Amino acid sequence: MINQLVRRVRPCALSLLGLLAASTEADSQSIAQRVRSAGDAEVRLAYATRNGVCGDGANIVAFAEVLYIYPSMESYGRWSGVDCRHGEARVALTVRGGEVEVIRTRVGGSWRQSNGRVVDLGTVPVAEAARYFLALAEQVDGKQARNTLLPAVIADSVDVVPDLRRLAERTTAPREARKRAIHWMGMLGDRSLVAPLQRLAQADDDDDGIAEAALFALAHLADDAGIPTLVELARSDRSIELRRKAVFWLGMSGSEKGRGEVRDIAADERQPETLRAHAAFSLAQGDGATSEDFAFLRSLFDRTTSAEVAEQILLGVSQRGSEADDRWLLEVARDEKRSVEVRKKAVFWAGQGEAPIADLVRLYDDLRDGELKEHLIFVLAQRDERAAIDKLVSIARSDRDRELRKKALFWLGQKDDPAVTRMIADMVTKP
Repeated sequence: MINQLVRRVRPCALSLLGLLAASTEADSQSIAQRVRSAGDAEVRLAYATRNGVCGDGANIVAFAEVLYIYPSMESYGRWSGVDCRHGEARVALTVRGGEVEVIRTRVGGSWRQSNGRVVDLGTVPVAEAARYFLALAEQVDGKQARNTLLPAVIADSVDVVPDLRRLAERTTAPREARKRAIHWMGMLGDRSLVAPLQRLAQADDDDDGIAEAALFALAHLADDAGIPTLVELARSDRSIELRRKAVFWLGMSGSEKGRGEVRDIAADERQPETLRAHAAFSLAQGDGATSEDFAFLRSLFDRTTSAEVAEQILLGVSQRGSEADDRWLLEVARDEKRSVEVRKKAVFWAGQGEAPIADLVRLYDDLRDGELKEHLIFVLAQRDERAAIDKLVSIARSDRDRELRKKALFWLGQKDDPAVTRMIADMVTKP
C-alpha cells in the first residue's frame, strides 16, 4: 500500500520539479532572450518608474516638461489638463519572428485582455529594463526610436545619461535614435553635458536634425547651464542657419538672460537682417514670452527700417491673440504713413487672429486705399462668422467700386452656404 502511494506521489513531484526548473531557466534569461524566444506575440513587462513620471494608464505618459500622447503627439514645455498619475511602467512589445516591431509604453492602469497571443514577463528588474531599451534603441529608427527611449528614461533610479551620451555621439547609430537621445540629455543632464552638446551642434551644421537637437538640449539643461553656449553660437561666425536655430532656442528657453540676448540681436542693425527677423519672431514664441517681450517688439516695429523684421514682428504678435495685440495690428493697418505691404500684412494677421468682425468691418469702411480694401475682402472671406458674410454681401451689392464688388462676389461664391448661393443667383438674375 505504501509503495503504491509512493509511486503515485513520485510523478507529481517530478512534474513539479520540472516546472520549477523551467521557471528558473526563464528567470535566468535576459529580457532580450525572452523577447526573441516569444515568436509572434505581444510581450508584456512592468517595472517601477522614477519620481515625476505619470500617465493615464492608456495613451498619456509625462515626465518633467515632456508630454507624450500615443501614437504621435509629443510636446516640450508646460502642460496641464490631463489625467496623469504616478504608477509603474507597463510596456507592450509587438514581436514578429523574434523581432520587435512596435513599442508602446503606459504608466499606471492595468492590462486589458488581448485578442492575440500574449507572453507576460511580469515585473522585471528596473536596471535590466533600462539597459534592454537603451540597447534596442540602437536597432530601430523613425518613430520607434522615440518609443524605445521613453521606457528607458522613465525607469526608476537608473542613471541613463552616460548611455544616452554614448548613443548620441555614435555616428553609425540610427539618426532618430541619436536625436531622441540628445533631447533626453537636455531634459535629464547638467552642465557636464555642455561641451559634448556644443560639439554635436558645431560638428553637424548641415546634418538632418542633429545640430538642432543639440541646441534644444542646451536650452533645456538644468540651471540655464547651456544658455552661455547658445549665446556664443548665436553671435558666432558659423552658418546663418545654425545661428538662427540658436537664436530660436534661446527665445524658447524661458531664461531671462537668454531672452535678453535675443532682444539685443533683434535690435542690432549690425547683425544679418534674416537673423534679426528670426530673433523678433522667436521672442513671441513659447511659454516664456512675456508682456515685456511684446512691448519691446511693438517698440522695435516703430523704429525698424527692415521690412523683413517688421513682418516677423507682425506674425509673432498675432500669435499671442490678445485683444491688445489685435487692436495694435488694426492700428498698424490704419496708419497711412506705413507702406501698403506692411499694412496688408497687419490686416491679414489681425484677421487670422481673434480680431472682432465688427472691427474689421469698420476698418473696411474707413480705408481709402483700394488695394488694402481688396485685401480686406479676402481676409473677411476667411472668417466664418455671419457678420463677415453679411459684410461681403453688402460690398457685392452696393460698393461704389465695381472691381471691389466683383471681388466680394467671387469670394462669396467660394462659400459652401446655400443662402449665399441663392443670394448670388438672385443678384445675377435681377436686372
